[in-house]
Amino acid sequence: MKRLWVIIFNLILLSIPSALVWGAAEKAEALEKKVNLSKLSGLNYFFASWYNDNMWLYALIVTVLMGVMGMLIALVTDVILKMIGMEVHKIEHHE
Repeated sequence: MKRLWVIIFNLILLSIPSALVWGAAEKAEALEKKVNLSKLSGLNYFFASWYNDNMWLYALIVTVLMGVMGMLIALVTDVILKMIGMEVHKIEHHE
């Protein structure tokens, strides 16, 4: 029985490269698409031009901005909770 599971697992592993090739063909088409900048202005134009010029830089900047926004939201929430009198500290787990 164990041998059968090993064979099935190996067949699944052998099918992964073909799935990756199929997925890569679809991604290649998506990478060629550009954002139309004619009707954009301000921050929308700024980020869309980064996306069109360099997707890796765009992904890096968006990821960093998401982290910074998350930290700001956590900080503001922490300050508000302390102002209304709730104790905000690390929860200690006793087992």
